[in-house]
Amino acid sequence: MFVRASDATAGISAYEADPDAGAYVWKRDLPCWSRYPEIDRDSNEACWGGSAIQHDPPVCEDGTPLLPIWRRLRTEETWYLQVGWHCPEDLIPRMTQEDFRRMTIPAAPARMQPDSGPVLVNKKTIVYTETGVQTLRTDLLGYGVDIEATPVSYAWDFADGQPPVVTTSQGHPFPDHDVFSTYFRPGTARITLTTTWTGRYRVDIDPLHKWREIDGHAFTTSATPDFEIVELRGRLVR
Repeated sequence: MFVRASDATAGISAYEADPDAGAYVWKRDLPCWSRYPEIDRDSNEACWGGSAIQHDPPVCEDGTPLLPIWRRLRTEETWYLQVGWHCPEDLIPRMTQEDFRRMTIPAAPARMQPDSGPVLVNKKTIVYTETGVQTLRTDLLGYGVDIEATPVSYAWDFADGQPPVVTTSQGHPFPDHDVFSTYFRPGTARITLTTTWTGRYRVDIDPLHKWREIDGHAFTTSATPDFEIVELRGRLVR
């Protein structure tokens, strides 16, 4: 039964630090360095029985391929293959979209103009936000990780029955405003902003100290306070 490369490497690292500790002996060697009973039956069959096995090392992104990892109990003679040929990047814990979405990313605040008092029908209601790259810190499978979350798009729901206004601009206040909408009927509303984030991460144990992209996106939501939409009518006064 194979284990993850990161787990097996933790085991072999502990063995190298203290070869006399623990119930297991570890080593790196070629996939087919011996035959049964020196290696387990499954490995023997895969190597010499014609089953598919990766005899050749892979092409790695981050460096030279690493030899397979084998393990045996100190009380036995048979070695069991834990991990076949693998790359340095295989040893780095990977942050998934689910991991990213569990992070607490500070939400981009929803701003509007006018920022107080009622909003007039048939007049522009301006929206904008103020945010940037967020730097976060977490733990992934026991290893420290830096995360950078970058906002890439903004969806403004004006609660007027129309589809949200989606833009890559954060928007700007008057007079440089570029994101806005217009209400045509009196009532009450609250504008909701959904921000889409991309991410990248860097694991402390990565010898290359390399930033790696996170597949997928995370989302945050914020909203303005409730406000009133009013219609002003002119009246002739004697």
